[in-house]
Amino acid sequence: MKSLERPYFVVLDDAQTKRCRYYQNWVGLDTITADQLHQIDGLLRQGWDKSWHVVLWQSYDFGVDVMFGDHEHAMYLLWFERCDVVDEADESLPWRAVQDHAGIVDLCNTTEQEDYLRHIAEIHAAIGRGDVYQINYTTAWTGTAYGEPVALYQRLRERQQVPYGVLAHVPPEVNGGAAWHLGFSPELFLQLQDDGTMLTKPMKGTAPILQDGLDEARAHALQNDAKNRAENVMIVDLLRNDLGKLATVGGVAVPQAFEVNAFGSVWQMTSTVTATMRPETKVADILQAAFPCGSITGAPKRMAMQVIADLEQRKRGMYTGSIGYLEPCDGGLGFEGVWNVIIRSLSLTQQQNSPHYDLNMGIGSGIVIDSVAEDEWDECLWKARFVQQLPSAIGLMETMLVEDGVCALLDWHKQRLHHSSKALSVPVNVEQVWQDLQDACVQKYAQGRFRVKCEVLPNGEVVWTDAPLIPLQGKQRVCVSEVVLPIQDVLRRHKTTQRHVLDSVWQAAMVQDCFDGLLFNQAGYLLEGGRSNVFVQMADGRVYTPSLDLDILNGVMRQAVLHNPAQYGFEHGVQESACIDWVMLQDAAHIYMSNALRGLMEVDLLDSFDITQKHIV
Repeated sequence: MKSLERPYFVVLDDAQTKRCRYYQNWVGLDTITADQLHQIDGLLRQGWDKSWHVVLWQSYDFGVDVMFGDHEHAMYLLWFERCDVVDEADESLPWRAVQDHAGIVDLCNTTEQEDYLRHIAEIHAAIGRGDVYQINYTTAWTGTAYGEPVALYQRLRERQQVPYGVLAHVPPEVNGGAAWHLGFSPELFLQLQDDGTMLTKPMKGTAPILQDGLDEARAHALQNDAKNRAENVMIVDLLRNDLGKLATVGGVAVPQAFEVNAFGSVWQMTSTVTATMRPETKVADILQAAFPCGSITGAPKRMAMQVIADLEQRKRGMYTGSIGYLEPCDGGLGFEGVWNVIIRSLSLTQQQNSPHYDLNMGIGSGIVIDSVAEDEWDECLWKARFVQQLPSAIGLMETMLVEDGVCALLDWHKQRLHHSSKALSVPVNVEQVWQDLQDACVQKYAQGRFRVKCEVLPNGEVVWTDAPLIPLQGKQRVCVSEVVLPIQDVLRRHKTTQRHVLDSVWQAAMVQDCFDGLLFNQAGYLLEGGRSNVFVQMADGRVYTPSLDLDILNGVMRQAVLHNPAQYGFEHGVQESACIDWVMLQDAAHIYMSNALRGLMEVDLLDSFDITQKHIV
């Protein structure tokens, strides 16, 4: 076993019964490749003899190895000294103690709709040839998660109440490099009971929940839809076959079929398959016979997995794998427990040089011969909606100059707010915002110069404030801030209400009689000011401004200058650069700052900064 390097935990979360299994006091892990699967029962007994508690962690790719006899990937036994079964309100649970702004930026499907439709056509061709009856085809989604992962889990948990949720902080190597797993699975893979009965509930058939008064009708239609029932039956038959390899003669049954339940934003159809296991059945036998779950492969399983590999052209990782637990018992097989099917789940990997996380998740659906490709695409969007439409945890803002009833930079403000509201999922009616501003320009701002601030709260509510804009006196100065920012931070690309660091920079600059403070990152490159962008003109006339690749705000005045440099005195254009350092700044012939209120103005550099004094935030 690997020695303890840092604390880890796993919460197996049943939001429907409101009970959790909370695993703490990590002691190590066992690594098992497919060719070593026969060792798992012995390893389990060794851990149980020490009164340890185990969480089993199995990727889909490990299942591929089990199916095809490879040993490239592993499953893991995660061992803990302590397992508490607690109520969801228990104050010891990780998400109960964290208060943090957490959310998702730039979530997107990595497969374009055109490619998706083409792949469905290829699946239909494979079904037409008789290669398969059904394929569970999936796509990968990516994005950036900000804030504490446990806080993000709590927010998503409110939207996706499921029986087989998982919140886990684990060694990254067991989770494809991702230290965090946020799981919201509604699907049971296997339940092993203390009397030797095994139960599975394959999930096939989906309809949206839209809160429009027609949801019950959709549930009824789903339950009686011939296509979805046929899809469900195919997978039920596959799992009956898998469990039949382990069951007593005549021991497999389907006590319940075509049950429809609500899980988050969708209705799901499930059927229940049970099997009375042969007394000599081992854990290795169960995994060899049944993993991965047939509901996320298709039928027949082996050929379906080959088709999946050809179409998806990626490793699925933990997505469509399984997480569960086993514990010893006196009856039945000598052990009992539960495994889920990993769907509706997120993996979070800490970004290098950034406070945020790379987010990955998969979404898929079962494809049969009468599946309509466009409908399947829509179904995937329904399934992703609990994440895709998670409201932002932070608001947006635009600060505008209105002079004599006209906002000259209105189009740039409008484009930026539209882009940011989509990226951060802020549910604001952008067109209504601008209509309200135009009305105010006529009624309130027809004469004079005004600072008009539009703050959009996370829920989409808009708050307007304004004040007369007081002219600046004389040539302004700027200083270099002692605050040093991370190399990357995607939130810096948006003008959000989470501005305490930036506000502190320009406020500290004002104490030194400066207009703004210049910010550098940990690599030593110039970014922007606390409330303005920066342009640097060298002695040879060349003009540079920090590149957007540095994760800076694309200020509306910056955009205007780059759109027409000559209009602002830069006859030979402006070059974006990611490499403006302290020496280059000192050597500049001219330094300019820009923002929507003050336009573009030349400034003097207060040259009294010790570059070795840094305060990294």
